[in-house]
Amino acid sequence: MDFLCRFGYNRSMQVWVAPEETAVLIRWKKRSDNHVLVRMKTEAILYASRGVDVGIIAEMVERAERTVQEWLADWQDTRMCSVLTGHAGNQNAAKPTRAQKQELETILARPPSQAGVHAEFWDVPAIRDVVKILFDVEYQADSSYQLLLRFCGLSFKLPDPFDKHRDEPAITRRMAEVKTQVKALLDAGWEVYTADEVRLEHEAETRRMWLPKGQRTKLSVDRKKTSQSFFGALSLTSKKVKLYPIEGNQNTEQTILALDRLQRETDTEKIAVVLDNARFHHAKMLTGLYEPGQLLERITPIHLPPYAPDHNPVEHVRNAAKNNTANIQRETPEETFGAFASYIASRTFDYDFEHLPLRETRNDFVS
Repeated sequence: MDFLCRFGYNRSMQVWVAPEETAVLIRWKKRSDNHVLVRMKTEAILYASRGVDVGIIAEMVERAERTVQEWLADWQDTRMCSVLTGHAGNQNAAKPTRAQKQELETILARPPSQAGVHAEFWDVPAIRDVVKILFDVEYQADSSYQLLLRFCGLSFKLPDPFDKHRDEPAITRRMAEVKTQVKALLDAGWEVYTADEVRLEHEAETRRMWLPKGQRTKLSVDRKKTSQSFFGALSLTSKKVKLYPIEGNQNTEQTILALDRLQRETDTEKIAVVLDNARFHHAKMLTGLYEPGQLLERITPIHLPPYAPDHNPVEHVRNAAKNNTANIQRETPEETFGAFASYIASRTFDYDFEHLPLRETRNDFVS
């Protein structure tokens, strides 16, 4: 469609925004971790819903009038999915209405039998049945039903603080030892890193839709996953992270390559690296290389207690990077992995063993 035919010359291009959409847009506008473009689009749409002149909106968001008009036209065409960068044309980016979410929360708070579902406890088949009965919607992928639980603040997984393998007294004792050792090494002029591996997946998990009652459909989503692992090391002195891509799987060989590179890129003669208790971090093939005259002789390993990833500062770095890049669906795996790496490379992280952020146990993207 020709641009002038699409937009005309109307400078007061008012758009309609539902109350539940307004609430979501306001939250997105206030979130500092959202991309700037997302915040600008939400601001433009909210102003336009109040009848503000397009020229004034363009000045406030520092964009051309034509750009603002395109945003508003996209909003009228695709609603919420037009706001999130990379979601253009993605009709699956809508969220449940407040009433639908409350209805689902109420049902999931009771046993399945009380909702007319023949099951002893809630699982994917049981949730599939209740969603089909209530909303006449059927998803193709099981992960879509798991995503519905996240909408309601629920999960199939046990929260981290209640990991049955965690021995809290032992963790407390070991962390006291680690903190004492790390402080002594820093005071002596050592470079101390906290390190860990992370695996990213490129998947259309954020693509979803919710249809009104009476409209039967079967939703098909491409769930093919592409993954990339990284080795990350947070310096407790510079607060910067060195991030190295891992070829293939996380294993001892890849850890050796990453530690060797870390050692070569560190000017300080003595280096300590704090690692978790992954089995390949204790392999003889690796531990023997810390000996004098061996490849990693400048490195002294320090191991965290088992089942305590929340005590590793670099773990919080990767969580922050994931949370701040996962909300935008990108077209290619390279763009997804590049956004993650760019977020980490462009920042300092003031985390150490005494200053760690609180752990999050749920996804708050739509709450």
